[in-house]
Amino acid sequence: MTGLKITGAIILIFCGALGGLYAAGRIERQTEFIKQYIIFLTQTETMISYCSADIIEILKSINSTPLMLPMISSCLKKMEGGTDFTSAWCSSARELCSEKLISGNDLDLICSFSEGFGTLGADEEIGKIRLHRSMAEQRLSELQPETNTKKRLYRVVGTFCGAMAAAVMI
Repeated sequence: MTGLKITGAIILIFCGALGGLYAAGRIERQTEFIKQYIIFLTQTETMISYCSADIIEILKSINSTPLMLPMISSCLKKMEGGTDFTSAWCSSARELCSEKLISGNDLDLICSFSEGFGTLGADEEIGKIRLHRSMAEQRLSELQPETNTKKRLYRVVGTFCGAMAAAVMI
């Protein structure tokens, strides 16, 4: 009987720690998404500068941002179905927000990129992209200290809750 209690206690501690690691990982993915969004903006600026590519060509050619790929492919499908870029982009970003890959604050930042995109000249588009990249970099600099603190907190709280549950069980 004592062996079962010890085994149960270890399992509860382990599950609490895993829960903390899961929450910490989710926070880390949100930060990583912003980093990949900055890469996306840089690649978009380059393609507009040197290739004069339209948005469909840009979205089809970007594959170095794995966290953004579901959003990009969803946006492309919606655009092929006749939806305009702004609606398709924002709708795809909302889907990621519902999956908790991005936060509500980041949703506004990402959706604002699509407003009026493709209606300006190349120089204006590049200026707009640079503005959005600087806003994303500022958001990333705000997120990183918060992310590190929350990751440690979630790990500790998860382990502590598992240990408390094990103590109550014993």
